[in-house]
Amino acid sequence: MAGNSDTVWTTEHFIGGHPAVDLTNTVFTRHGPEAGNDLLNSPRDVGNWLRFAGLATTVQANAVSAIPSPAFLRNVRALREASFAVFDAMAAERPPAPEALGFLLARAAEGFSTHKLTPRETYSASEIAHFDDPEAILAYLSAITIEASILLPRQRLRACPRCGWLFVDISRGGRRRWCSMQTCGNREKATRHRLSSIQ
Repeated sequence: MAGNSDTVWTTEHFIGGHPAVDLTNTVFTRHGPEAGNDLLNSPRDVGNWLRFAGLATTVQANAVSAIPSPAFLRNVRALREASFAVFDAMAAERPPAPEALGFLLARAAEGFSTHKLTPRETYSASEIAHFDDPEAILAYLSAITIEASILLPRQRLRACPRCGWLFVDISRGGRRRWCSMQTCGNREKATRHRLSSIQ
Protein backbone atom coordinates (compact mmCIF):
# COMPACT_ATOMS: atom_id res chain seq x y z
CA MET A 1 0.00 0.00 0.00
CA ALA A 2 1.05 3.58 -0.52
CA GLY A 3 2.26 5.30 2.60
CA ASN A 4 5.32 6.20 4.59
CA SER A 5 6.58 2.64 5.04
CA ASP A 6 8.91 1.05 2.51
CA THR A 7 7.82 -1.88 0.39
CA VAL A 8 9.35 -5.04 1.82
CA TRP A 9 10.60 -7.00 -1.18
CA THR A 10 10.56 -10.79 -0.95
CA THR A 11 11.29 -13.62 -3.36
CA GLU A 12 7.56 -13.71 -4.20
CA HIS A 13 7.98 -10.35 -5.97
CA PHE A 14 10.60 -11.81 -8.30
CA ILE A 15 8.82 -14.58 -10.18
CA GLY A 16 9.12 -13.09 -13.68
CA GLY A 17 12.22 -14.94 -14.76
CA HIS A 18 14.05 -11.73 -15.72
CA PRO A 19 14.52 -8.40 -13.86
CA ALA A 20 12.83 -6.46 -16.68
CA VAL A 21 9.74 -8.66 -16.33
CA ASP A 22 9.90 -8.40 -12.53
CA LEU A 23 9.84 -4.61 -12.90
CA THR A 24 6.44 -4.80 -14.59
CA ASN A 25 5.14 -6.70 -11.56
CA THR A 26 5.82 -3.93 -9.05
CA VAL A 27 2.08 -3.47 -8.51
CA PHE A 28 -0.31 -5.54 -6.41
CA THR A 29 -2.48 -6.43 -9.38
CA ARG A 30 -2.97 -5.59 -13.05
CA HIS A 31 -6.68 -6.44 -12.90
CA GLY A 32 -8.89 -3.73 -11.45
CA PRO A 33 -6.11 -1.78 -9.72
CA GLU A 34 -7.25 0.52 -6.93
CA ALA A 35 -5.65 3.28 -4.90
CA GLY A 36 -2.57 1.98 -3.14
CA ASN A 37 -1.89 -0.57 -5.88
CA ASP A 38 1.68 0.58 -6.50
CA LEU A 39 4.69 -1.04 -4.83
CA LEU A 40 7.08 1.72 -5.95
CA ASN A 41 6.24 4.65 -3.71
CA SER A 42 9.62 6.31 -3.16
CA PRO A 43 13.14 6.36 -4.58
CA ARG A 44 14.01 4.12 -1.62
CA ASP A 45 11.60 1.48 -2.93
CA VAL A 46 13.36 1.69 -6.31
CA GLY A 47 16.81 1.39 -4.74
CA ASN A 48 15.76 -1.55 -2.57
CA TRP A 49 14.14 -3.23 -5.58
CA LEU A 50 17.38 -2.92 -7.57
CA ARG A 51 19.32 -4.45 -4.69
CA PHE A 52 16.89 -7.32 -4.17
CA ALA A 53 16.85 -7.98 -7.93
CA GLY A 54 20.64 -8.34 -7.84
CA LEU A 55 21.19 -5.25 -9.98
CA ALA A 56 22.81 -3.07 -7.31
CA THR A 57 24.93 -3.39 -4.21
CA THR A 58 23.75 -1.95 -0.91
CA VAL A 59 25.89 1.16 -1.44
CA GLN A 60 24.53 1.60 -4.97
CA ALA A 61 20.95 1.05 -3.82
CA ASN A 62 21.43 3.68 -1.11
CA ALA A 63 22.58 6.14 -3.79
CA VAL A 64 19.36 5.51 -5.74
CA SER A 65 17.33 5.88 -2.56
CA ALA A 66 18.81 9.33 -2.00
CA ILE A 67 17.91 10.71 -5.45
CA PRO A 68 16.06 13.94 -4.62
CA SER A 69 14.32 14.51 -7.97
CA PRO A 70 10.51 14.41 -7.51
CA ALA A 71 10.18 13.44 -11.17
CA PHE A 72 12.35 10.34 -10.73
CA LEU A 73 9.62 8.13 -9.26
CA ARG A 74 7.08 9.28 -11.86
CA ASN A 75 9.54 8.47 -14.63
CA VAL A 76 10.34 5.02 -13.21
CA ARG A 77 6.63 4.25 -13.09
CA ALA A 78 6.13 5.51 -16.66
CA LEU A 79 9.02 3.35 -17.80
CA ARG A 80 7.55 0.37 -15.96
CA GLU A 81 4.24 0.87 -17.76
CA ALA A 82 6.00 1.04 -21.12
CA SER A 83 7.82 -2.18 -20.25
CA PHE A 84 4.53 -3.79 -19.26
CA ALA A 85 2.98 -2.73 -22.57
CA VAL A 86 5.81 -4.42 -24.45
CA PHE A 87 5.81 -7.70 -22.49
CA ASP A 88 2.03 -7.93 -22.12
CA ALA A 89 1.66 -7.63 -25.89
CA MET A 90 4.29 -10.33 -26.37
CA ALA A 91 2.48 -12.63 -23.92
CA ALA A 92 -0.73 -12.10 -25.90
CA GLU A 93 1.14 -12.81 -29.15
CA ARG A 94 0.64 -9.25 -30.37
CA PRO A 95 3.31 -6.86 -31.63
CA PRO A 96 4.35 -4.34 -28.96
CA ALA A 97 2.95 -0.83 -29.25
CA PRO A 98 5.38 1.38 -31.22
CA GLU A 99 4.98 4.20 -28.67
CA ALA A 100 6.12 1.98 -25.79
CA LEU A 101 9.06 0.61 -27.75
CA GLY A 102 10.03 4.06 -28.95
CA PHE A 103 9.95 5.43 -25.40
CA LEU A 104 12.24 2.66 -24.13
CA LEU A 105 14.61 2.82 -27.10
CA ALA A 106 14.97 6.59 -26.75
CA ARG A 107 15.78 6.31 -23.03
CA ALA A 108 18.34 3.56 -23.58
CA ALA A 109 19.95 5.35 -26.54
CA GLU A 110 20.28 8.56 -24.56
CA GLY A 111 21.98 6.64 -21.75
CA PHE A 112 24.61 5.21 -24.07
CA SER A 113 25.17 8.40 -26.07
CA THR A 114 25.73 10.45 -22.92
CA HIS A 115 27.90 7.74 -21.29
CA LYS A 116 25.47 7.24 -18.43
CA LEU A 117 25.57 3.57 -19.46
CA THR A 118 28.62 1.61 -20.53
CA PRO A 119 28.51 -1.69 -22.45
CA ARG A 120 30.02 -4.75 -20.82
CA GLU A 121 32.63 -6.85 -22.57
CA THR A 122 31.16 -10.28 -21.93
CA TYR A 123 27.52 -9.79 -22.87
CA SER A 124 25.15 -7.12 -24.07
CA ALA A 125 23.78 -5.89 -20.74
CA SER A 126 25.04 -2.49 -19.71
CA GLU A 127 26.42 -1.00 -16.51
CA ILE A 128 25.26 2.14 -14.74
CA ALA A 129 27.95 4.78 -14.56
CA HIS A 130 26.56 6.63 -11.52
CA PHE A 131 23.78 5.24 -9.35
CA ASP A 132 22.93 8.70 -8.02
CA ASP A 133 22.01 9.85 -11.55
CA PRO A 134 18.25 9.38 -12.17
CA GLU A 135 18.70 9.45 -15.94
CA ALA A 136 21.25 6.63 -15.71
CA ILE A 137 18.81 4.46 -13.75
CA LEU A 138 16.03 5.10 -16.27
CA ALA A 139 18.35 4.38 -19.20
CA TYR A 140 19.49 1.13 -17.58
CA LEU A 141 15.96 -0.11 -16.90
CA SER A 142 15.04 0.73 -20.50
CA ALA A 143 18.10 -1.09 -21.83
CA ILE A 144 17.39 -4.30 -19.93
CA THR A 145 13.78 -4.23 -21.13
CA ILE A 146 14.84 -3.84 -24.75
CA GLU A 147 17.37 -6.64 -24.33
CA ALA A 148 14.83 -8.93 -22.69
CA SER A 149 12.22 -8.25 -25.37
CA ILE A 150 14.70 -9.59 -27.93
CA LEU A 151 16.22 -12.49 -26.00
CA LEU A 152 13.36 -13.96 -23.95
CA PRO A 153 11.39 -16.80 -25.55
CA ARG A 154 8.11 -15.17 -26.59
CA GLN A 155 6.25 -18.47 -26.65
CA ARG A 156 7.03 -18.90 -22.94
CA LEU A 157 5.96 -15.43 -21.77
CA ARG A 158 2.71 -15.65 -19.79
CA ALA A 159 0.30 -13.42 -17.88
CA CYS A 160 -1.26 -14.71 -14.66
CA PRO A 161 -5.04 -14.83 -15.25
CA ARG A 162 -5.76 -13.76 -11.68
CA CYS A 163 -3.44 -10.79 -11.05
CA GLY A 164 -1.99 -10.08 -14.49
CA TRP A 165 1.62 -10.40 -13.39
CA LEU A 166 3.94 -11.53 -16.17
CA PHE A 167 6.42 -14.39 -16.08
CA VAL A 168 8.58 -16.57 -18.28
CA ASP A 169 7.32 -20.15 -18.08
CA ILE A 170 10.39 -22.33 -17.64
CA SER A 171 8.46 -25.38 -16.48
CA ARG A 172 9.31 -28.60 -18.27
CA GLY A 173 5.98 -28.96 -20.04
CA GLY A 174 5.40 -25.24 -20.50
CA ARG A 175 2.08 -25.43 -18.67
CA ARG A 176 2.61 -23.02 -15.80
CA ARG A 177 -0.53 -20.93 -15.38
CA TRP A 178 -0.13 -18.85 -12.24
CA CYS A 179 2.42 -16.26 -11.19
CA SER A 180 2.74 -18.35 -8.04
CA MET A 181 0.86 -21.44 -6.94
CA GLN A 182 1.26 -20.26 -3.33
CA THR A 183 -0.61 -17.00 -4.00
CA CYS A 184 -2.85 -16.76 -7.04
CA GLY A 185 -3.06 -20.51 -7.60
CA ASN A 186 -4.26 -21.21 -4.05
CA ARG A 187 -6.58 -18.20 -4.08
CA GLU A 188 -8.19 -19.40 -7.29
CA LYS A 189 -8.65 -22.86 -5.80
CA ALA A 190 -10.24 -21.34 -2.69
CA THR A 191 -12.58 -19.21 -4.82
CA ARG A 192 -13.66 -22.22 -6.87
CA HIS A 193 -14.22 -24.23 -3.70
CA ARG A 194 -16.45 -21.49 -2.23
CA LEU A 195 -18.45 -21.21 -5.46
CA SER A 196 -18.94 -24.98 -5.69
CA SER A 197 -20.15 -25.18 -2.07
CA ILE A 198 -22.76 -22.48 -2.76
CA GLN A 199 -24.21 -24.31 -5.76
